[in-house]
Amino acid sequence: MAIKTRFTEEFGIEHPIAQGGMQWVGYAEMVAPVANAGGLGFLTALTQPTPEDLAKEIART
Repeated sequence: MAIKTRFTEEFGIEHPIAQGGMQWVGYAEMVAPVANAGGLGFLTALTQPTPEDLAKEIART
């Protein structure tokens, strides 16, 4: 059951849940399930050593 709030409408998500960015943890394995469940997941850019690695991680989500 989706919950409608200003937050969910602004971000186009089903549930008002945001998985915060956590260095060394915010990888695709954590972000994708949160997003697939209707929340807002965040990749942690500083966890990636290079911009190219960040692009690869984004592609994995």
